[in-house]
Amino acid sequence: METPRFAPELETRAYALRFLEQGRTGFDVPHTLAVVHYATVIAACEGLDIGVMRTIGYLHDIGYSAQFANSGPPPGLQAVTDSKAAHMVKGEKLARRFLLQPEINPRFTPEEADLICQVIGIHDRVEELTGPYEIAFMEADTLGAIDIDRVKPSFNRENGIAYIEDHLLGRRLPRFRTRTGLILAKTLVPRFINYFQALKP
Repeated sequence: METPRFAPELETRAYALRFLEQGRTGFDVPHTLAVVHYATVIAACEGLDIGVMRTIGYLHDIGYSAQFANSGPPPGLQAVTDSKAAHMVKGEKLARRFLLQPEINPRFTPEEADLICQVIGIHDRVEELTGPYEIAFMEADTLGAIDIDRVKPSFNRENGIAYIEDHLLGRRLPRFRTRTGLILAKTLVPRFINYFQALKP
């Protein structure tokens, strides 16, 4: 019987944090940790590789590093939306660089490394997601953005309502496919909506 292999958790987390701490202050780090949590839950319940999903979770937003200033007000919805394509390209390159390190490379098969990079490079192009890891990770990424207990929302009321209408309800939630993601969304989505509806205009 083959001995189970484990992803290099501590190394992956440390590498990701170097970049996440240069991203959106107060959001990128807690959001990433929340995504790793939901990626783990969905993977465990849906029969996906937990190490692969957790690795994608840690690395998926490292491409935002240096795109936003660490001081001043947080970026609005339009600024974040405009940066998504660039952050996926940059994130995929940084992830590949990490996975090619001599101490990391043997811990993943070539197929796993390719899958990790491929999902990172497409994860916000939700209309194009088809594979089980692409869909499951999109769900984890979404849940990790709307769990107000784990991540304090950075948008104001106007941006938050626009995100809910255009992105959450309009693009992401209709593409949820796993039973686990759908169950979790039933609890998190109403609380997220209520949070922004309660904010003063």
